[in-house]
Amino acid sequence: MDPRYAGFECWVAGAGIRGMFNSKGNTIADRTPACNMGIYWDGDVLSEILNGTTIDKWDYRDAKSIRILNTADYQCRSNNGTKSNPVLSADILGDWREEVIYRTADDKELRIFSTAIPTEHKFYTLMHDPQYRLSIAWQNVGYNQPPHLSFFMGAGMNQPPKPFISFPGTAK
Repeated sequence: MDPRYAGFECWVAGAGIRGMFNSKGNTIADRTPACNMGIYWDGDVLSEILNGTTIDKWDYRDAKSIRILNTADYQCRSNNGTKSNPVLSADILGDWREEVIYRTADDKELRIFSTAIPTEHKFYTLMHDPQYRLSIAWQNVGYNQPPHLSFFMGAGMNQPPKPFISFPGTAK
């Protein structure tokens, strides 16, 4: 979320601790976003904030969230009460950015939202990463959490490893 610091950022809700921290535990912002999950949505390799029915971009310079999408504007609702999860967040359509699926308020439809923001980054689909695929499976069979890759994606990243891809009857 913040390309000025290598690795992931984290923040605490409650416990008398405030602020956003880098991967070494140093405070990098006094204000923090409302955040439940991360999602790779726009064209850069930084994670966006998926919270309830919204996707926000963290403006690390001004320490504030900028709304990109609110699926409630399309009569969608989140699941699980206070956890407020989508039905699923995953790279299901295959350009490496993730889609998000929500139910409608009347529970009659599922709606898939995908970004239309251009990107200059070209990667294999995230589903090619075995750890990511497993993450998608655990979202629907246990405590719903965002998927995680087996490699670092973010500012200064290396090219992701080329996945082993084989077709039935051709692998030895």
